[in-house]
Amino acid sequence: MRVVSLICCITASILFINSNLNLLNAFFLSILLVGLPGMAITQMRMPNVSVISRKEAYLTSGMAIILMGSLALGLGLGAGGPTGMSHYIRLENWPREILIGLVLTILGIGLLMAFSFLRRISGSKETEIVAQLMPVTSEEKLLFSGLSVCAGLGEEVAYRGYAISAVVMAGGSAPFAAIVTSVAFGLVHSYQGFIGIFRTGIFGLIMGSALLYTESLWSLVLAHTLIDLLTGLVLTKKLLD
Repeated sequence: MRVVSLICCITASILFINSNLNLLNAFFLSILLVGLPGMAITQMRMPNVSVISRKEAYLTSGMAIILMGSLALGLGLGAGGPTGMSHYIRLENWPREILIGLVLTILGIGLLMAFSFLRRISGSKETEIVAQLMPVTSEEKLLFSGLSVCAGLGEEVAYRGYAISAVVMAGGSAPFAAIVTSVAFGLVHSYQGFIGIFRTGIFGLIMGSALLYTESLWSLVLAHTLIDLLTGLVLTKKLLD
């Protein structure tokens, strides 16, 4: 963890010195791109917890994601924040956003099914923690639904709306921003194992590309939320078997 913190501080310093980002935005962007992925990788090297409290995991994860999204929104719309973010959160055409969101949902579910098929033919399995995190009881499914909404909103605001805009403001091209944020997004999900990192990274790249094409965040939020809901409430057995 000390190494991760050190690299995060070095990255923030480089961004602050060599870009138009102010100190707060440079530090927060380094947390998203280096700190959180590094922590996720480090935690996966620790001994696995045999039993996971799903309720506690849903509540703590939901609060952490909403905090992350709120910080991203505040910094992104504040003075000195990434200039592109305010453009992405404008909502001008609800029917268009819903249609694009449904298309992205189909693509996301198709991606999940494709990786599930590849996992079966390769003989690999989802990580134990992924299986344990799937809701079972009615109460758990309700809490998981809340977590899905938090993830759809918080992660898309942070890793697509804010991070892509901040990387571009720091001097990176839009395609580079989509790629580097997708890599970080995939690594944040290290608890899903190598397949999960790759799968989530591709998903992030699809969403980042959609953001750059549509210039709107809301269809991504809708798609992310629906994909999480369908994964946890409808497709769990099919994806885990």
